[in-house]
Amino acid sequence: MRLDVKLFSHLQKNYRDSEDIFDFIKDIAISDSHYSVRKTALKELTSSWKERPETLSLVRERAIEDANYEVRRAAVRELAENWKNMPEIIELLRDWAENSKDKFVRSTALQELSGCWGKNCCSLDFITDRVVEEKDGFVRAIAVHSIAKHWYEEPKVLQLVMDKAVNDEHYSVRSVALQALAGKWSSKENILPFIKERAVKDAHYSVRGVAIQELANGWHDVPEILEFIRERCVRDEDNMVRGTAVSLLASLWPEEPGAFELIMEKAVSDEHYSVRKNSMEELVKGWHERPDTLRLVRDRLLNDEDNFVRITAVQELAKIWHTDPGTLPLIKEIALKDKDEFVRDAAVREIIDGWQDKDIKSKFMKRFT
Repeated sequence: MRLDVKLFSHLQKNYRDSEDIFDFIKDIAISDSHYSVRKTALKELTSSWKERPETLSLVRERAIEDANYEVRRAAVRELAENWKNMPEIIELLRDWAENSKDKFVRSTALQELSGCWGKNCCSLDFITDRVVEEKDGFVRAIAVHSIAKHWYEEPKVLQLVMDKAVNDEHYSVRSVALQALAGKWSSKENILPFIKERAVKDAHYSVRGVAIQELANGWHDVPEILEFIRERCVRDEDNMVRGTAVSLLASLWPEEPGAFELIMEKAVSDEHYSVRKNSMEELVKGWHERPDTLRLVRDRLLNDEDNFVRITAVQELAKIWHTDPGTLPLIKEIALKDKDEFVRDAAVREIIDGWQDKDIKSKFMKRFT
């Protein structure tokens, strides 16, 4: 689609006074078969011809009638950003945020109201109604973000956001609520224990993951948080949360006694391959100079049951320990003997890309010819 963007830019730059070109791009914005072309045409119309009444009319129409949600969202954004000084536009977006049957229009209207007009976008009652009454979870999440950003000083807003963090049926709303609590009310004494509780008790892995990220980033100097993150590395039932906890431990507490050893253990013994893989990557990133890390990567290459972990081990060995005398012989052995064809292929690719010896290249290039 880059060619289309260049064409539109050329037309509007060199022929913006041409009625035919204006009509041509208007037609493209409505009738082109590809949504990205229609979206680009809309942007060019607002960029070069926004002063024309027909442009505003067309953009409003596309926000409602285009068949593709990306174009409808783009049209709402163009309205807010190019005509925000017109009182009727903010009224229109408020109406769409509340009453549009299209959740994409409602969500984008809410985003633009908050982004372009801030606290002046609407009343507290209006945004509270969106938090409580909106049927779509992702749109409610936008409303929660907006009310926390602009009305956090209102006493009832804190209680509303805390309620959403626990009781909203949609995981995205609970996640956004927790982020808002950590961002706007972190100084209140009940917020830390509240988020800790959600990090353990929420039923959805992504909410628990958000909770531990907020705890680690916002309270990493609190001694109990380090212990809590260590516990989540081991005890959370979901691999995504355990992996997130491993990454937080590695990035925020690398010098703490036991951090290296715990991540080493997760790289070997976690039941899910993604956690083992992530743990190995964190070890290589933060502790590649330690002999135990090289030994572990070699061990995982030879002994891990999952091919994704072994492929990662091959890649890390070739990248980080390229000059180690044991690396090339081991990768050659894997290229010839590993039981998994994808691991063998990964080893061959590393040999071809990383070692310039012609004899080596000629031997292993045959696998890809």
